Amino acid sequence: MEQGTIFNIQRYSLHDGPGIRTVVFLKGCPLRCEWCSNPESMDLKLHLAFTPDKCLGDRRCVAACPTGARKSPDNCDISVCELCGRCVEACPSEALEMLGKMMSISEVLEEVEKDRKFYESSGGGVTISGGEALVQWEFAVAVMKECRKKYLHVALETTGFAPWERVEKVTDECDLVLYDLKHMDSEAHEKYTGVPNEIILQNALNLVEKKTDMIFRVPLLGGINTDKNNLEAVARFAVKAGVREVHLLPYHRFGESKYAKLNRDYTCKAYTPDDDLVEELKGLIGSYGLEVKIGG
Repeated sequence: MEQGTIFNIQRYSLHDGPGIRTVVFLKGCPLRCEWCSNPESMDLKLHLAFTPDKCLGDRRCVAACPTGARKSPDNCDISVCELCGRCVEACPSEALEMLGKMMSISEVLEEVEKDRKFYESSGGGVTISGGEALVQWEFAVAVMKECRKKYLHVALETTGFAPWERVEKVTDECDLVLYDLKHMDSEAHEKYTGVPNEIILQNALNLVEKKTDMIFRVPLLGGINTDKNNLEAVARFAVKAGVREVHLLPYHRFGESKYAKLNRDYTCKAYTPDDDLVEELKGLIGSYGLEVKIGG
């Protein structure tokens, strides 16, 4: 696959693998996590976002639309819209924004190569994330192969929710896997993410059998997965799998404003766990002989 759909390339990241990293965020995800901080990443297609507070009401976007899909700054007929981006280009105040763009493998590599000196000095590299990178697995594999040809350290952030054959092909091309464990109870996992977790857990065990370097990452969502039973289940699973490191990622609401741009409601009822609880859970998992970090 020569092109992929990207919604962001973030440079100078310190939380998505070792050292200073560039994170390539691919669009598309089979999960529908209530707390998702990147709702624009869920669908594979591009999105037009609108920020009312920035709108000048000059209707230049309406005049620029070649199909008549844009009826007003805040009204676009998606069935007619070709996502050409002309309304975005015509908007002087950036009230309209195209979320996502098509990029070639060479374009992605050109971007990630810009910070090679920082990777080399910090032990960093490139992280492929999402969305869920396994949705665009062929593109992910192609990008990873090119990165490895250039001797760049490659990490993958994943939910693990995909057929094993796909997981295996992608992880064969990376040096480190950052593996999400959102909830250990399958029924609760499906309630909050839209999918059960049996495939996720089995794929994790399969990766261990392949001796894949892997870190488990747990988003800490107050009221959803911060009970001791769940965290003890995480610890037991890590011990069973032979994974020695667990990262705890306290929930935040930084992505809430993105939902309004997409004309969606933010329905997550989770709360940010306080520092005392986070430290308590860190100690709980650490008591199983595991290395535990707060953040990535």
